[in-house]
Amino acid sequence: MKFLILGCGSFAGQALYSDFIKKGYKVYGINRSKPKDSFFWEWRNEINSPLNWEQFNIYSDSKELANEIKRISPTHIIDFMGQGMVAPSWDDPSLWYETNIGKKSFLLETIRNLDSLEKYVKSSTPEVFGSVENLISENDSFNPSTPYAVSQSAIDFHIRCLGKSYAFPYVIGRFANFYGPGQQLYRVIPRAVLSCITKKKFTLDGKGESTRRFIYSSDIITAIEALLFKSDLQKEYNFSDDQDITIKELLKLVCKLTSTDFEEIISYGPERKGKDMIYKLNCKNSKNELGWQPKISLNDGIRKVVEWIDRNKESLSKQSWNYIHSK
Repeated sequence: MKFLILGCGSFAGQALYSDFIKKGYKVYGINRSKPKDSFFWEWRNEINSPLNWEQFNIYSDSKELANEIKRISPTHIIDFMGQGMVAPSWDDPSLWYETNIGKKSFLLETIRNLDSLEKYVKSSTPEVFGSVENLISENDSFNPSTPYAVSQSAIDFHIRCLGKSYAFPYVIGRFANFYGPGQQLYRVIPRAVLSCITKKKFTLDGKGESTRRFIYSSDIITAIEALLFKSDLQKEYNFSDDQDITIKELLKLVCKLTSTDFEEIISYGPERKGKDMIYKLNCKNSKNELGWQPKISLNDGIRKVVEWIDRNKESLSKQSWNYIHSK
């Protein structure tokens, strides 16, 4: 088997990439940026061998990227690649559509014609379903609320069409919010931890009433492995823990675990446009059919993030905490 991870520099992508290297798999990675420093991704201290890591941008290098995929000729592709932020998608919707639909569909033409390909795993999002009070099953209708979610819905539909028309060997996983050591500092959990450690203010969107579920990095890895090695083709699965928590409650939990006064670090800003207030995934199929279970509780996972940031706080505190947009 030969694995190719597209978007190997994303949070989930680098977690999977490093895990597969440690397990001795033949794994290649493609990403628009180079690997982060070892204080950010501590796994780099454990891996001495050269990385099979190539830099291509799906937006500007789509033809070269397609040729590189043909050259690698993977048996399995795990795809995290694309524009991944929700709120900034309102600033330039066409870029999200061009990247996540136009460029991705172009790339999928190369992928579906690979003679070597046995399975293509797409990482998707519950954002495609919009804000839903009840548990969301894989067969529920899409109802996206943002340009980001529209782009994810459209490419998921396209992949389904490839399956019907060309027997494309895909499987789609939809995941709760990722978190863990090594995550980008603009994401809610590492940013909240840094705010608590440095006593810098954390701006809470609206009143923090939106409800979310989370999934820790090691549980993401076991979920992807279940999709790769256990799932049937042309299936879709949900992955999440079972704990519902509002963003305000999440920040209070981070404050508790870091012995920080909540009122000391919190300020309030406007609510994000089109923000889904609640979604929670029904993971019955992934548990019953794939035997998957999340192992890391939210409390334990946040503690691990706190420990990572505490070990590297001098270096991490000098990094930007803000999302820096690029094509």
